[in-house]
Amino acid sequence: MSNDIVRRFDAIIIGTGQAGGPLAGRLAQHGMRVAIIEREHVGGSCINYGCTPTKSLAAAARVAYLARRSADYGVHHDNLRIDMQAVRKRKRRIVEAWRDGSTRALTSHDGIELIRGEGSFRSPHEVVVIPNDGSAEQVLSAERIFLNTGTRAFVPPIDGIDEV
Repeated sequence: MSNDIVRRFDAIIIGTGQAGGPLAGRLAQHGMRVAIIEREHVGGSCINYGCTPTKSLAAAARVAYLARRSADYGVHHDNLRIDMQAVRKRKRRIVEAWRDGSTRALTSHDGIELIRGEGSFRSPHEVVVIPNDGSAEQVLSAERIFLNTGTRAFVPPIDGIDEV
């Protein structure tokens, strides 16, 4: 890789989670040229797998709970049922709306380049990116590199946990 063309930025952010987007925006507002690298979904764990989907499902459960207690308030209904397919569809719409909004915020901001792929360090100030689209890898450099790589599920080593 010694003959690579190195693309220079003022800052590189690996990951678009809760801190990545706002950090990129703030740096760009201060005139910095920022590369933000995302391997999968913009928005990180919270928007895509954690907070947002969980809260949308919890909201549906709360509505079902209140509907089941409606007679306590003098409101009567017949044949209450929960359509889990519709609940999941609503959750997906909410997640996609948040993800799309976060993507638009990054791609419409002058000074920010969203790069879809996986980044890894080549040196203290260089990151190699393997693009998702199969194109040639890129080498980026910056004085400031921020890691915002999110989470992975972890099953602790507790006897019997795999049976729960």
